[in-house]
Amino acid sequence: MAQRSNFIVRGGADFSQLNKALNQTQVKISAFQGAVSKSMKLISVALSSIAVGKIVKESTQAAMAVESAMDNIQRNMGASASAFTKFVDTQSKSLAMAKKDAYTYGSVFSNLLASFVGGTEQVANETQKLMQAAAVIASKTGRTYEDVANRIRSGLLGSTEAIEDLGVYTNISMIESTEAFKKFANGKSWNQLTCQTQQLI
Repeated sequence: MAQRSNFIVRGGADFSQLNKALNQTQVKISAFQGAVSKSMKLISVALSSIAVGKIVKESTQAAMAVESAMDNIQRNMGASASAFTKFVDTQSKSLAMAKKDAYTYGSVFSNLLASFVGGTEQVANETQKLMQAAAVIASKTGRTYEDVANRIRSGLLGSTEAIEDLGVYTNISMIESTEAFKKFANGKSWNQLTCQTQQLI
């Protein structure tokens, strides 16, 4: 009988060492989990701060771009700038673009047109027509508005290849048969016109 109780005492002593080791391991695992959890919270806070910072930076840049475009539009269109703003407010959705983009394209086109179109009201009107034409061409050709607008801009600067890709042909004999040519040429041939008049046509 003494042997049996001795075995139980020894067995209990063996299990207590095992329990002690398991408890120590559990404490270490809990401490590790706590450290990982704390680190993840810090990383999450850092990432959210970076994301907020990026959003603020992008929003500030977008606001500055719109403000710059609006200043440029005001300079090119004068008193007609308010009519252009109304056009952007009512037509930007139908042109499938954000107001920011509408102001940007309005600024680009009005810059080009102001160099050869007389009068701020005409600059405003022609800018709107170019923006609408770009939207129509984009929808009919499957190109992006940006691509079409850039090609029109290049065409106004003299790159005929850019706009011929859009189906706008600049063959001189074809141009001389248009109403625009008859309106602005005043009986002169293409070669007799100033560069500004040619751009206008």
